[in-house]
Amino acid sequence: MGESDRLNAYLDNVSGLPFEWGTHDCFTFTNGAFRAMYGVGYADDWMGRYMDGSAPKRKRDLKLEFKHHTLLSALSSRMARVEQPVFGSLLTKTVNQRWVTGAAFGISIGSRGVFLSKEGLVRVNIEDAESAWVLK
Repeated sequence: MGESDRLNAYLDNVSGLPFEWGTHDCFTFTNGAFRAMYGVGYADDWMGRYMDGSAPKRKRDLKLEFKHHTLLSALSSRMARVEQPVFGSLLTKTVNQRWVTGAAFGISIGSRGVFLSKEGLVRVNIEDAESAWVLK
């Protein structure tokens, strides 16, 4: 089974799961997608560290925890930013809802991106992604 088959199987498994901080949020979703494709997540060591009980930590506390002042700095410490998303890229997109990091995370599936909504997965045009990242 190749990376695309493993990613598609993962997406099928989580497609109906609603958003839940610390359990099935955009970070756990995308890290799980990388783990499904590559056998390791892009940030397994960050799991749980961004939560304060059942809520995400405040921005100030995230900076102290992760030793980065921005989300882009944190991602750049372990991933390479690419101009054009490729299948399996981590995607970021600013959203109307107020997120602590200022962005939602999704996964590229080719010409579309998959993001997590309150109701489950949603597909968006790849052009709507603001940045794309691959493992270094």
